[in-house]
Amino acid sequence: NSGEDLAVAYDSQEQVYTQMLKELEEADKVLEENKDLSSEAFRKLEDLYYGNITKWRRFVHSMQLRIAMRMSYVKPAEAQRVAEAAVAAGVIESNDDNAALHVAENRSELLFNNWSDYRISADLVSIMKGYDDPRLDKMLVKGVQTVDQEGEKVDVYDFYGVRIGIFTKKKDDMINLYSKQIISSTDPYLWMNAAEVTFLRAEGALRGGEAQALYEKAVSLSFDERKASGADAYVKDDEKVPADYVDPMGEYSHDAVSTITIAWEPGAANFEKNLERIITQKWIAIFPLGVEAWAEHRRTGYPKLLPVVENKDPNNSVNVTIGPRRLPFPADEYNSNPTYIGQAVQMLNGPDAAGTRLWWDVKNHSGN
Repeated sequence: NSGEDLAVAYDSQEQVYTQMLKELEEADKVLEENKDLSSEAFRKLEDLYYGNITKWRRFVHSMQLRIAMRMSYVKPAEAQRVAEAAVAAGVIESNDDNAALHVAENRSELLFNNWSDYRISADLVSIMKGYDDPRLDKMLVKGVQTVDQEGEKVDVYDFYGVRIGIFTKKKDDMINLYSKQIISSTDPYLWMNAAEVTFLRAEGALRGGEAQALYEKAVSLSFDERKASGADAYVKDDEKVPADYVDPMGEYSHDAVSTITIAWEPGAANFEKNLERIITQKWIAIFPLGVEAWAEHRRTGYPKLLPVVENKDPNNSVNVTIGPRRLPFPADEYNSNPTYIGQAVQMLNGPDAAGTRLWWDVKNHSGN
């Protein structure tokens, strides 16, 4: 309708979080009222849990837990209240209950395999190689580098990652060189897995409770989900650390920026180290949920990432050590919503730039 006014006021980020929690609570009530309904009742309408209301409710509670933990530094009391209620109501604890959307064709597969637009980050490869992580060959495809050995060209297959903010000079060379995700067109889209939910619970318990057991259980769930063996030995490893990044193209190598080990260190004095462990392992386990991984990196400062090579932020607002904090509003908003975009920017408490922190992004990162 051409008479409609598309100029709309923004909600603050805090209002959005309050509303998300409210809507999840309302959805949970509706699901509870219909919990005895046969899964056939709306099986045809959804391809996440095929009509299983019990699993849907666990997913709803797990989402409440995820949102609560996102608020942990800005509204700690409310975060604790929502998180504890969600866990008490029942969250995802088994890989059988993972939220994965089944589709006729997974279109993201094209980005890796056909278009070759996506490759794996130097950070993920270096951390997992440093840990000698058994999930590596379950998650990633080895790249190939051609090297001279005694006058002969030899192909060396390994896991190679790409730094953030580099110049892509020879894209054709990079396509075969850098590792990609193992993905097929029949794979479902991951929304949330049991490992993430258990890491969220571990972090909650880190602030008082049995965090170590939940941390180790979460790692084990991730190994099982990836069909990798060796989780028991992996979680006890107190020596291996993230590896230095060696750029196969020879230009962007960099020393590791973290020395965090895998094995839990009991004691309140190790709070921050154990938080780094939880988030680093969660970051591996939720792959390929890049947006969630970025959010958790911004919230906690973990995992520590290699600095951006070239700061391409036009406002020069980004600290390359801790990275961008948000996506600026699109230019279109300034043209089509001029009345309210100014109010929206004021609510940011900073300029409309990539370096301005979101409402929940309040942790002091000076130590990173």
